[in-house]
Amino acid sequence: MTAHTALPHSQDLLDRAARVIPNGVSAGGRDVYRDVVVRAQGAYLWNAAGRRYLDHLLSYGPIVIGHADARVNEAVHTVAARVGLTWVGPQAGEVELAEKIVEVVPSAEKVAFLNTGTDALQHALHVARAATGRRQILKFHGHYHGWAGALGVGANFDVAPGQAPPPGAPNSGGAGRGVGDDTHVVEWNDAGAVRAVFEAYGRDLAAVFAEPYLHSYTNAAPAPGFLELLRDLADAHGTVLVFDEVKTGFRDHLGGYQAIAGVLPDLTALGKALGNGWTIAALCGRADLMDLLGSEVTMDGTYYANPYAVAAARRTVALLEDGGIARMNRLGERLRTGLAQAIIDTGVTANVTGIGSGWIVNWRAEPPVTFRQAVDADFGRAEAFRLAMLDAGILLPPYVITDNRICAAYTGDDVDETIAAARRAFAMVA
Repeated sequence: MTAHTALPHSQDLLDRAARVIPNGVSAGGRDVYRDVVVRAQGAYLWNAAGRRYLDHLLSYGPIVIGHADARVNEAVHTVAARVGLTWVGPQAGEVELAEKIVEVVPSAEKVAFLNTGTDALQHALHVARAATGRRQILKFHGHYHGWAGALGVGANFDVAPGQAPPPGAPNSGGAGRGVGDDTHVVEWNDAGAVRAVFEAYGRDLAAVFAEPYLHSYTNAAPAPGFLELLRDLADAHGTVLVFDEVKTGFRDHLGGYQAIAGVLPDLTALGKALGNGWTIAALCGRADLMDLLGSEVTMDGTYYANPYAVAAARRTVALLEDGGIARMNRLGERLRTGLAQAIIDTGVTANVTGIGSGWIVNWRAEPPVTFRQAVDADFGRAEAFRLAMLDAGILLPPYVITDNRICAAYTGDDVDETIAAARRAFAMVA
């Protein structure tokens, strides 16, 4: 199967979808596969023709235990049989889940539950602006914070390394433009550019937003001392430091990447793996900031903390705590090591980066440490590799610069299958 060829069993549904749904799908990128999944279990997906795929996309991160996990589903069904969605007080299980997050996430003093990571980040922005009385924000190229508002389409000042944009600089185009001078975007790991922005705009910065470990586009760790620099500058200027742990939370570590780095933000956005596919996200952090929600900052959502997703999250977190994350870390390291050896053996110009359950093949000689380096790659070979893996029954994300992952349902055999398929694909595109 290629990226734009539908199997006969799927074509009728795809044709019908095209007539009533924009582009035939309800989220960008899903149309790339031109296929329909009719069954999901554990680490696998099956299409309408019965072909099995080993799933490294995992819905871009939410599937952390495994598809249709019986233990998670049982927790949901038990709650659903007892109580439905209400609009009275805390939802069933909400307090227990909040207590667990406060226990395991180092910076969490209070927690609010929402539907998506985008929700959590938008609320973080509103809280930061309310707390500081400021408007401007700093973020980084390649860090995805959802599509909404200033975080999704912030002005993309195309700054040189170590430089801040001049006051009133025009938008330079690109994916991040759109909201005037309220948003400054610099390169990940560029300490000089960060210092320059704070020097020029520090008294006007409400917040700094960052994935503490860059997962959204490539996999790139923070440079030594970089997160500490963000913390120090935020403290010095009264700026709110926000970690986007929508991808890193409950995957890299039960307490998020902040538990690994030892650098604590003021606010943390969580989502994705929190509910193993059920719709739930969270914003947590300092109590004085979180207490602005519902008072100075509006917080209304009919489905926020719905009892079904809360039940799924409670069981998911328990399973991750009971060896799930440790298992993924072991298998993830085995996978990255095997892929790195296959690259060496086939002589292809590429490298592997990642942490915990995540991995990506970067199609360049050296691992990227910035987004600019990540996109300076051989995307032709990258796409050929993706399609070769798809033909081998290995499902990777539709965009070759985005990260892959495994879940707790993976076995050693699944990892070995991926490595073997990648070795053949590397040889094909070398």
